[in-house]
Amino acid sequence: MFNSKHFKQLSDRGISLEQANKQLEIFKKGIAPVVLVAPAIPNDGIEVYDDKQIRHYVNLFQKEKNRYSILKFVPASGAASRMFKALFEGLAELESKASVGEVLEKQSQLADFFKELEKYPFFEDLVMVCESSDSHPAKMIGSHKHAELLQLFLKGDGLGYGELPKGLLKFHRYKAETRTAFEEHFEEASMFLRDKNNSVKLHFTVSPEHMKLFSELAEKLKRKYADMKNVSFEVEFSVQKPSTDTLAVDLDNKPFLMDEGQLHFRPGGHGALLDNMQDINEKIVFVSNIDNVAPDKTKALRVKYKELLSGILIERLEIIHGFLKSLEKSCNEKLKNEIIDFVKSFVSKASAEELKKLETNDFVTEAVKILNRPIRVCGMVKNVGEPGGGPFWIKNKKGEISKQVVESSQVDLSDPKQEKIFLNATHFNPVDMVCYTYDYKDRKFNLKDFRDPDMAFIASKSQGGKSLKALELPGLWNGSMAGWLSFFVDVPIETFSPVKTIFDLLREEHL
Repeated sequence: MFNSKHFKQLSDRGISLEQANKQLEIFKKGIAPVVLVAPAIPNDGIEVYDDKQIRHYVNLFQKEKNRYSILKFVPASGAASRMFKALFEGLAELESKASVGEVLEKQSQLADFFKELEKYPFFEDLVMVCESSDSHPAKMIGSHKHAELLQLFLKGDGLGYGELPKGLLKFHRYKAETRTAFEEHFEEASMFLRDKNNSVKLHFTVSPEHMKLFSELAEKLKRKYADMKNVSFEVEFSVQKPSTDTLAVDLDNKPFLMDEGQLHFRPGGHGALLDNMQDINEKIVFVSNIDNVAPDKTKALRVKYKELLSGILIERLEIIHGFLKSLEKSCNEKLKNEIIDFVKSFVSKASAEELKKLETNDFVTEAVKILNRPIRVCGMVKNVGEPGGGPFWIKNKKGEISKQVVESSQVDLSDPKQEKIFLNATHFNPVDMVCYTYDYKDRKFNLKDFRDPDMAFIASKSQGGKSLKALELPGLWNGSMAGWLSFFVDVPIETFSPVKTIFDLLREEHL
């Protein structure tokens, strides 16, 4: 199926022939939907804490954090083009010589964008771009030059927002300044991640073409925060590795070939970033999306709950590592009962019941298998209709029941029972988590050992007008962490303020 040129393409990317064949096999077999058992809900998969307990865990984190190396990991490589979908569609209509009035009447969001333009945090920057063309946004709108204004806003010869990643866009306006999403991560991290040397570590995954812009802005921000807050930032960048790209296939599940006969590869989705996480040496790693940031008015609340998650993580890993060290020495009834109670309370009642049935030797083997894993503590917010995944109890191919973050695309919603379970979910995954990726002997786990390949995605795409199928690796916080010990914690909806479209910037939580 592959020729010598294809072998070289695979080799140049660092993809083995075995990997390529496995990917082709996935396309042929297809991907079975995830089997939902029940939604994870408060006190059955989602932990809920009162104010006193929250203070305990916040204090625990603040007291213990200097014992650990800590880093915040932010996937930031996604382009912002989807954020401006409505504006691009409006521009296409306006450029087709459609009447401005007709277009604005038909597209109310576009009309609102022009009406409320001055409220956006990037308005002053747009004014400067317009002034270089001897104009002003208000003047252009008054002259019905809406298409020209959108061109200046979206395209690279103007402000270029439609061609930049979200991290480099202005998200918030303050009295004395405006801040990008990128800077808001600096600001928030400075409030709770300082070590004893007043240093904060950040890691952003970015696209190669935007590396220079991110690096230049990072240097400016490092100088700014050193002067303004006496905090030094260590900022790392990484890109998605070519070895995580995946083959595309045609509709007959054969490798999709370009006009010159070469293989066609596509990025493996955010699951590819598991490789980037593997390369991180810090012990505690916070993970959050680049667009889930908030202005200063709600940062204290967000920080409080990040510290809650971290305090729970520290307590849990100490308990788990204590169990594993004890099991190495001996196993008595007291230890067995403590482990069974812990597994029942925080991991899985089904697993706890299985442990109860085992004699000592088998108990030790199974308990180590259950507990010796990477750990993550994930904030979960009440579901208010945001698109994306949520927390569920699922059953895998082996019949094991565990807590997972599941997307709607992974579920067979044509099955009434599965649809009912999915729709009964009370919570949503905001991608607000803290992770620990070392074992009880202080060795870094091989994170791929805990990835479930059966939780990949197959998507329909096109290239050069031809239909193809693309494979996305198991999502970073979905199948890529399927084998982790996962603890889900209820956090307030106010800690979640994503920006999925440009219009979200005018929501109350961003003003």
